[in-house]
Amino acid sequence: MRSVSLSAGLELIDLALFLPNSRALVIADVHLGIEEALRDEGVFVPRQHLAHVQQRLERIFQELHITPSESLRKIIINGDLRHQFGPLSRVEQKESQEFLRWLAPWAEQIVLIEGNHDGSLRQFASERVTVTKSYREGPCLFVHGDEVLDLTPQPPSLKRKGEHSPPSLGEGSGERSWLIIGHEHPAVGLRDPITQRVEVYKCFLVGKFGGNNLLVLPSFNQLVRGSDLLKEQPLSPFVQQSDLESFLVYPVSDNGRIYEFGPLRRLLSAL
Repeated sequence: MRSVSLSAGLELIDLALFLPNSRALVIADVHLGIEEALRDEGVFVPRQHLAHVQQRLERIFQELHITPSESLRKIIINGDLRHQFGPLSRVEQKESQEFLRWLAPWAEQIVLIEGNHDGSLRQFASERVTVTKSYREGPCLFVHGDEVLDLTPQPPSLKRKGEHSPPSLGEGSGERSWLIIGHEHPAVGLRDPITQRVEVYKCFLVGKFGGNNLLVLPSFNQLVRGSDLLKEQPLSPFVQQSDLESFLVYPVSDNGRIYEFGPLRRLLSAL
C-alpha cells in the first residue's frame, strides 16, 4: 500500500483520506445493506459487504499504525453510510449499529455526514457520534456532494437567537481550503494493452471548485465499482459545475495501491 500526499495535511491512502495533523480518517459511500437491495433486484450476493469494509479499514489502520490504544481522534464518514432511501431497513439498522460499535475502539469521535441515502441517521447521534450536514476539520470542509449547500456565513444581525451557520470554506486555520465530497463514486475504465480488456478502477479526483481545491473521494464499497468518468456524466453538482477534464485522476487498485494518472483529459484523448 502506498499513500499519496496532496499537501502537508492531506494524504490519500487506499480508498480513504488521512489528515495526519488531526489524526482523522475519512471515507465515503459505504452503503451498508446494499446486498438486500441487490437481492430485491434479483441479484443474489453473499452478505459480506460489512466484513469486507472492516477488513479494508483494518488494513489501513495497520498501515497507519493505528491501534485501540493509539487510536485516531476522528473517523469521518462523508455521506451514505446506508444504501436504501427512506426509513432504515431492519438489515441497515442492524449493520449500522454493528459498524458503529466496531469503529468505537479505533477513534475518539465518529462523524457521520448526512448523504442523500441517509434519512434516519440522527438516531445514532451520541456523545461520541456526531451527525451533521457539513463538518470542518483543519483546512477541510466536508459535505456529501449531492447538493451545493449555501456555506456563506450569515451576518449575526440576520440570525435568529441560537441559530448557527454551517462552516464556510473561508474559515479555519489560514491554510488553503479544501472542499471534500463523496457521492460521485468516481471510477475510470483502463484498457490492458495486452489483453485489451477494460478494467474499471475506483479513483480519487482532485480539481477546483470556484477558488478552492476540490477532492472527490471514491466509494468505500467493493460491490459497486462506480461511475466510469470516461463514459458517464458526473453525478455531483460540484463536479458538474467544474472543469472535469482538468481534474487529476488517482486510480486505486484492489490491493490499495494508488497511481497518479494526470488530468482526466489525457485519458479521454486516448480513447
